[in-house]
Amino acid sequence: MFLKLVALLAAAIPVILFVRAVFGRRPTKFGGMMREAKKQIDLAIWIFLGLIGCVLAVALGKIAWTWWTAV
Repeated sequence: MFLKLVALLAAAIPVILFVRAVFGRRPTKFGGMMREAKKQIDLAIWIFLGLIGCVLAVALGKIAWTWWTAV
């Protein structure tokens, strides 16, 4: 179930980025607020990618351990 949620989020990121690029232009009074939101979204994406990397590393470690102990 967790991997399905991760896959769904990974598939949603390009859509979110596309919508942000198309509709991201706001009047200048919202400029500072949008810059701060963009920083937070970028940080969230990097954290998400880091979590995906950790899950992948653990999965590969388990596969390698199983293969190594079987030999």
